[in-house]
Amino acid sequence: MNNNVDYQRIKDSIIYSFEEYVEEDGFTASQSVAKVFEEDWRELNYNAFTKTAYYICVAIECFRLKEIPDFIYGKLDVYINSNEFKNDSNKEYIQQLFQDINKCIQLMERKDYKVMESSFGAKSRIEYILSLKP
Repeated sequence: MNNNVDYQRIKDSIIYSFEEYVEEDGFTASQSVAKVFEEDWRELNYNAFTKTAYYICVAIECFRLKEIPDFIYGKLDVYINSNEFKNDSNKEYIQQLFQDINKCIQLMERKDYKVMESSFGAKSRIEYILSLKP
């Protein structure tokens, strides 16, 4: 993978995955996030830009479903306020990510969602996936 990861491709992949997992497979938001992270761990962990992009995009999808897992919600401020990724991608992709960060903030401020508590095992699995090196 090169340094200019295509943001729109990440976003489209997450949207498509959520549609498949929720609508076709009947997964919850938490199960969908876990499945996306498990399947895309190499790209997710590639650099600070991709990790931020994944977190923001899955959060937006969760807010649209009106439920967000605690393992995403609890770290969302870190990714919303992150500036670590500025050298990890091109300016166009960074601008697109900032637009989605603002969208995520707006959705979060609505407070029309539930924060879903996850089991210790689920949280541990997500932490493990996020610690893997591509």
